[in-house]
Amino acid sequence: MSVADSTYAEPKAQATPNYLFWAVVDATLLSLIILLSADMLIQVRFLQSPLWMVCYALTMLRIGIVLPQFLPVVRRNWVILIYPAICIASVSWSLTKPYSLVASLQLTMTMVMGMYLGWRYSMTVILKALAVVLSIGVALSILHWATGIFPWPVYTRIGGLAGLFSGKNMLGLRALFAATAILTILMMYRHEVGPLFRQLSIFALLGNMFALALSLSMTSVLLMPVMTGVLLAFCWYRVPPAFFAAGLLVTLAAISFGPVVLAIAGINPIEAILGAVGKSTTLTGRVYLWQIALEVYREYPIAGTGYRAFWQAPTFLNERLATQDAGATTSRSFHSFPLEILVSAGWAALLAMLAIIWVATARMLAIYRRNRSVAMAGGLALLVGVVVSSLTGTSLYRGHELMIILLVAFAVTAGEDLHRMRIADSDRNKGNNT
Repeated sequence: MSVADSTYAEPKAQATPNYLFWAVVDATLLSLIILLSADMLIQVRFLQSPLWMVCYALTMLRIGIVLPQFLPVVRRNWVILIYPAICIASVSWSLTKPYSLVASLQLTMTMVMGMYLGWRYSMTVILKALAVVLSIGVALSILHWATGIFPWPVYTRIGGLAGLFSGKNMLGLRALFAATAILTILMMYRHEVGPLFRQLSIFALLGNMFALALSLSMTSVLLMPVMTGVLLAFCWYRVPPAFFAAGLLVTLAAISFGPVVLAIAGINPIEAILGAVGKSTTLTGRVYLWQIALEVYREYPIAGTGYRAFWQAPTFLNERLATQDAGATTSRSFHSFPLEILVSAGWAALLAMLAIIWVATARMLAIYRRNRSVAMAGGLALLVGVVVSSLTGTSLYRGHELMIILLVAFAVTAGEDLHRMRIADSDRNKGNNT
């Protein structure tokens, strides 16, 4: 595996049995964190807490062993820790202090794990691990669809395949993220991806697309062309010229003539799209959830109610019942990460989260501009998916969540690449001066 930190790239270190042992431990940690944060064990909850404890212990053990090398990483990525620090601070004014404390510590550990993985591994390795682990979960979901092998329902109550996951949207997003990672891998150069891995990736891509269709997750279906378009736009030089020109022509024609055709036909595009995918203009109750969130925010406009306190405090019992009526039955969430953060810890926390998103984007774009990295293009496409899906979903604000892990890992691994590039540029300039 390629790595993001040069400490592990020393040939002598790689030859020692001690290095090989810790390499296996780190690879296991990477796979286990992706598996758990993707909620692949949500149907067997009794395993989740013990395995998270294993991840906590392994992460702290590994950080303790490499602490002199890891501390500079923390200093270079201090902006990532502002959000969990504010959430911990919100315990002091939380309406449910014990609950907020536990939740904020889980969030902090989640972000620390993301930082370690981002430092330990390169973007290429993270994408490969993401594709493999999520594809296994999707494959098992398809197996459940075909055989009913697991002791829980195949479909959700409202239709659509759930597989290993708690709902169809969860399966759809996992399949979409796996497919995007696989498409990125397929566009990488030969020295980055071997022929066997590339061939297996094609079959995995087909399986993920099949599962996406079975899930009936319209959020994922609508996100697919967006994320794929971002990836192809960045990797246009890896696409055959004829395909790129044809796609560009179709896109330009749709942008130019699409609104005119719709206007002539008297079609409202928003209502037409929502109607076609079986949604109402309330976005399956999300609009009502957002209204409840805004009402609570107006009562606590500066610092919020305390991290995640709304979902536990007796003060908001009536409001929580209203959220259940609006559709928040399978997950306690407002289905919007900005509103969730505002209610939990106020504007300071939301700005801190936006700062992490900005840093991750800026770093990946900086590397892409320097070397047209396919891996960074894939990271940017996935980051678009992380943010957009979290605007109407249950991610990007809480602990033990895949979106948080990916966001932090992408920011750190891109930052470490930039750090090494600056060192190389500095050494080169010194050599030229001498």
